[in-house]
Amino acid sequence: MGYGLVLIGYALTFFMSLTLYGWLFRLLGYVVMAYGFMKLKDYFPSYQLSIFALLALILTGFCEMGAEMASLLGIGGDMTAFKTIVYYTRDALVLVFHIFMLISTYIAFGVVGMNEKKLSAVTDICAVVLGYVLYLLAALKVIEANISFFVQLIWSVMVFVLLFGCYMRICPEGDENMPRRESKIPFINKFAEALEKRENEAIERTRREIEEKKKNLANGKSNKKQKHKKR
Repeated sequence: MGYGLVLIGYALTFFMSLTLYGWLFRLLGYVVMAYGFMKLKDYFPSYQLSIFALLALILTGFCEMGAEMASLLGIGGDMTAFKTIVYYTRDALVLVFHIFMLISTYIAFGVVGMNEKKLSAVTDICAVVLGYVLYLLAALKVIEANISFFVQLIWSVMVFVLLFGCYMRICPEGDENMPRRESKIPFINKFAEALEKRENEAIERTRREIEEKKKNLANGKSNKKQKHKKR
């Protein structure tokens, strides 16, 4: 459907990019995510905005690659100013991309009837915005850069988990009764099973609470009727 590609691209962009050749993984991640969202927009048109943001990120990715290659080859002179412009542009576009993606995911949850998941999307939006506020404070030397990096890592994991939930739960029309897709990675299967168990427990707990409220409401109405008859 597309969420699997988005999940892989996100991991490349925001986790593998922490390696020495992060600029290459980021560019590859942008392309993979863009392809995933192109498939998703057939089901959820609002993801078109995410594609536009990713196309802009792909352009900055090529600029970043050019600057890094020039530095490695020792050509082009001092690239510090150019790199600074590219990095800040990239980071601003990443914020825009996340806002578009998470709002579209919020809409997607509503379309497929997973309204209980909307709160997760809203929470992730707040976490991303907070992370970028701390990012600006770190850039202005108000706080330590390590704090901003740690918060960014946290919200990146939160968004990854949200996308993983989309991959496991949202399917094309007609496949609603298909069993959960198994991954070739044992850890992913264990994580999915634990997540599914918690969700089923939450659904069952909510169902019991609703039935209990209905029962109490019915008993309350019955007691009022009895009191009224006695009068």
